[in-house]
Amino acid sequence: MEICIYDLNKMNFNLAVDIKENLKNEIRDKIKGKIYSFAKELGISSSRLYEYFIWKKSLIPLNILLKLSNELEIKPKRIEENITRYKQLGVPFKNSIQNPKLPIVVSPYLTSLLSNLFFDGSLPKDGKGTYYNQKNKDIMNDFIRKVKYIFGETQYSLRLDHRQVLKCRIPRIIGEMCRYFYKVKSFGSFDSRIPKTIFSMSYDHQVAFIITAVLDEGSITYGGQIQFGVSNKNMMKDFAYLCKKIGLETSPIREGKLGRFHLYIKPLKIFYNIYFDFIKKYPLISLRYKEERLKKALKIKEQRFYYTKDFADKRKSLILNELNKKENSINYLADKFLINPKSINRYMHRLIKENKIARKKKGKEYIYFVPH
Repeated sequence: MEICIYDLNKMNFNLAVDIKENLKNEIRDKIKGKIYSFAKELGISSSRLYEYFIWKKSLIPLNILLKLSNELEIKPKRIEENITRYKQLGVPFKNSIQNPKLPIVVSPYLTSLLSNLFFDGSLPKDGKGTYYNQKNKDIMNDFIRKVKYIFGETQYSLRLDHRQVLKCRIPRIIGEMCRYFYKVKSFGSFDSRIPKTIFSMSYDHQVAFIITAVLDEGSITYGGQIQFGVSNKNMMKDFAYLCKKIGLETSPIREGKLGRFHLYIKPLKIFYNIYFDFIKKYPLISLRYKEERLKKALKIKEQRFYYTKDFADKRKSLILNELNKKENSINYLADKFLINPKSINRYMHRLIKENKIARKKKGKEYIYFVPH
């Protein structure tokens, strides 16, 4: 599906555009000597046409340009091919899109961007820009690359907020387009729903939405658990249904602390296959560090396991030798030795009971070490 500039005009986004000099001059030459009559036909003052095509001091309202081009028998497609910038009327130039990609393709990349706005983004009701928040610099860079791939040279600002989280502001028109294209009723944390449009779109669009949701609001453990959680139970129900549509299963939705709901996605192997098949076609969509967790979790799951004392003792010996070198976390040890974190946790409790190791709290996790 493609959205051309003529469609955008019908959506009442109040866009203003700039066009290439040669087309601007061609229109100027065609209206010269008839500026007053053209202005009257368009319902604007003649000074506006002077401003747009003679003095060339400001951007041209898209609806005016399309009406005028129709009078001059210039096809909308040609107008679209000559647009060099667009923005909403009344907003600064910093909220514009230069060298735009037109028509706009409603691809899985755009659906992924929509998912970003639902889970780590916002479209404030105060009329300000569209925002995306992210702690991870690589994930933020992926977001910016995706925006530029879809729309063109998009103006944006990037700063650290008071929580030391990266906050990217892009033109509001991008969020408004997403709202319109997908028929979004709300981007609010507590009342948003996955748009019905998504459920009727192709498999790739649905996968794009799920993968991006896991990127923003999910976690993948070395033990192979893929968790997703938000503070909106209806959104959780929609998410579970969308998972089912692409061939995944989910656990029952549970309510945790502070009114936050969560579920688990399974099986790991099917999620793994869906993800790696998908990114071959859409390389700008990535789970980043969670992708490495996914690979490692599957490797751990594929390891042989024996319910014998000798097998457990060999593993405990490996762990003890490693802790003799340096204190470390369960996740580090799971990654290094390809052992399920639950198994390592059991070994740690035994080693602590045997007074061979101790632990201390560091941040949100325990660090284990050999006392000397």
